[in-house]
Amino acid sequence: MNLGIGIVGSGAIAEVHAACIEAQSNAHLAGILTRSKNNAKSLAEKFNIEVFTDSAIFYSQTALDAVCICNESGLHGKSILQAIEAKKHILSEKPLETTLSKIDSIIDKLNGQKISLGVVFQNRMNPNYIAFKKTIQSGKLGEVLLVNTQVNWYRDDNYYKSNNWRGTIALDGGAALINQSIHTLDLLIDLMGAVRSVGAQVETKTHDIEGEDLAVAHLTFQRGALGTLSAGTCLYPGYPESITVYGTKGNMVFEGGLIRSCSLPGWKPTANLRNNLTSGSAKLNSIELHQAVIDDFIKSVLEDKEPLVNAKEARKSVALIEAIYKASEKKQIIKLELS
Repeated sequence: MNLGIGIVGSGAIAEVHAACIEAQSNAHLAGILTRSKNNAKSLAEKFNIEVFTDSAIFYSQTALDAVCICNESGLHGKSILQAIEAKKHILSEKPLETTLSKIDSIIDKLNGQKISLGVVFQNRMNPNYIAFKKTIQSGKLGEVLLVNTQVNWYRDDNYYKSNNWRGTIALDGGAALINQSIHTLDLLIDLMGAVRSVGAQVETKTHDIEGEDLAVAHLTFQRGALGTLSAGTCLYPGYPESITVYGTKGNMVFEGGLIRSCSLPGWKPTANLRNNLTSGSAKLNSIELHQAVIDDFIKSVLEDKEPLVNAKEARKSVALIEAIYKASEKKQIIKLELS
């Protein structure tokens, strides 16, 4: 079967998805749905495919089997529910939605449906991260005591002004945490398991936006380890994101998509594949990890299996971010529901 995959949205990330789909031998690009007539014209010329502005016509295509949701974060839910109604498989960009209530509505709607829904957290595909996780979970560092997480990035004023949905509560869900830091928080939860409680301070320091551009938090994990988080988009000139794990037998640093150091004897550097996110701008370094996510999604559809990150898995990072927002607002330690 050659899977027909359409794209909802026409921004920069939609072009990444289009390029990845066109590179597949078992899938083809089956059109793009956009509200922007200017983007529609340029994408039609670039990819030589039909671009739709009417969702009913887009979803009525007989060649359409699945869709990639690449529009504004706060519109993901609406687009996903349309796709479910049309019985199409779904790959959504992060976050799945901007609030837990919207995500839970999606999960409820999926119940009983034979629809695959995956979420793009491409950094889980990085072989360096996989090696990092394997080492931590093998117990070679001993009991994990502390995890320091930093997403100290920078975005200039034009980043927010060039797209008026960025940094808004309605369409971005916030800013530095739910847009930029969510990738690293997803890795943190995948690595360490559930967070039991969180305290935080979230502020907007230098940008004229509704959402935050600076946040700090302290975490307690269900397994007993402690954690710290600093995150922002006002930290000039921007530094590679990192997760540093300290155990009773040593420590290990994962930074910018690479294992930077490890105190274990005999440790050797792993493959030199960097994270495709950038600390100083919104431009991707490469599409290699996105390609791996789309490969996994296509296999989930064709082989009737769960994608690497499904809706319930994608919910976890948003749950943590909501708890950080709440902890800051109420100036309290917030306990998370553990499942």
